[in-house]
Amino acid sequence: MNMFTKSIFWSTLVAFLFFYMVPWGFYEATAVCFEPYVLIDVERNPMYLGWLAVGVLILSYAFVRLFQRWSGGDYSNKNGFVFGFWMALFGAVSMRFIRYSTSEIAKAEFYILDGIYWIAMYVVGGFLIALISRKTS
Repeated sequence: MNMFTKSIFWSTLVAFLFFYMVPWGFYEATAVCFEPYVLIDVERNPMYLGWLAVGVLILSYAFVRLFQRWSGGDYSNKNGFVFGFWMALFGAVSMRFIRYSTSEIAKAEFYILDGIYWIAMYVVGGFLIALISRKTS
């Protein structure tokens, strides 16, 4: 598998747009809801949007590459959903438990709600990547 195929390029672009824009909108819209659960606000203001874009681009590329290898060329919606779910358990939900147990930044409710949100994000992201990979392969 080449590092940069048409499928990888378009899937990475869609993943980047999804993972860059949706969380931003979500956290802006839910800031008031999450506020009571945050003990120490560690948000950078203003954010370094360029570095954020670099990080999200790396995440998006890795997400696509892992999905395409893991799926073995079967870019079905089900595989995208399952892949996104496993990535959420691996990268998001497990880290919420680790962060809660090692820091005093937020209450447990914040980490639970945030973990549920990231499960949804990765599942939808997996579905999108499967769809774009299937259409561009």
